[in-house]
Amino acid sequence: MVELGVNLSAQELVKAIHALAPKDRKVKIMNVCGSHEHTITHSGMRALMPETIELVPGPGCPVCVCSESDVINAINLSKRDDTILCTYGDMLRVPTRIGSIRSNGGNYKMVSAPHEVLKIAEQNPDKNVVFFSIGFETTTAPTAALLEMGVPDNFYLLTSQKLTPEIMELLVKDSEVGVDAFVAPGHVSTIVGANAWRVFPEKYGIPTVVAGFEPENLLLAIARILLQLKEGRAELENVYKGVVKPEGNKRAQELMYKYFYKTAVNWRGIGYIPDSGLELRPEYNHLNAKVVFNLPEIQEEKIPGCICDRIVLGKAYPTDCKLFGKGCTPRDPKGPCMVSMEGACNIWYRFGR
Repeated sequence: MVELGVNLSAQELVKAIHALAPKDRKVKIMNVCGSHEHTITHSGMRALMPETIELVPGPGCPVCVCSESDVINAINLSKRDDTILCTYGDMLRVPTRIGSIRSNGGNYKMVSAPHEVLKIAEQNPDKNVVFFSIGFETTTAPTAALLEMGVPDNFYLLTSQKLTPEIMELLVKDSEVGVDAFVAPGHVSTIVGANAWRVFPEKYGIPTVVAGFEPENLLLAIARILLQLKEGRAELENVYKGVVKPEGNKRAQELMYKYFYKTAVNWRGIGYIPDSGLELRPEYNHLNAKVVFNLPEIQEEKIPGCICDRIVLGKAYPTDCKLFGKGCTPRDPKGPCMVSMEGACNIWYRFGR
């Protein structure tokens, strides 16, 4: 077999994967990044895999796991005459029992980056400007940087920030999921560092490889995982070294934990997970929309027929859902996994599986 290095072609890597794949048992490799799932599906990578290799999309889409309570509170805030709600484009279309921000909201604006909210706040000094900030570590860091720069007195944060390592650890402990290996997310790893995933091979014996987004890099990660399994090893590897460092972005981490602290947060369809999210520290309560506007915690209601909760946990595929492609499409999403271009249902609808 050729040595598994970064200069191999896709054809060589697929050949290596077939040589390394076990013949007598299934291997479930989970990605926890919507961009990884996009590359896998768009490139037709699953069709190139041996029958024993299962590539499973996990909770890699922050839009999909933003709690219904947070979205409903955002909708209600946007209906206030004295308030402008700002958030990312995908969040405008996330369905709830009372509709979406786009269909049932009031005063809202779409932004593509946190700094745009500052301009809106400065241009509207007579309004409360609330930034509905959602995402994983990659969006938390720029939000923290925004606070470090200083914000106007009329600026507030409604946060729904999630942490990736903690949800991955939940998956490891769930026997129904049965993860054999992880392809660790590239974008998140630029912030938290490759070492953030060391717990999985060292504590749980699960091979973990940090990968980028080109098909060849993902194929290399899969091949490296299969080599570890074949040799009876469980280690952390990084095949995205040009971008991801072992320690990550230390300055970004410092800013995140200057303004935010770890706490239990609600993942849509999953429930509260200890230490799996970030909230503003109490000393910044004057910026916290949940505190300033006394926002309630709203009990989530399951969407009839939707299995997004099982899909984000790797317990089902989009095509297992009876709504997929019928009552639920990107144009008219019934569940959150069909909204974002990082959602598994949206990806599978557009590119097949």
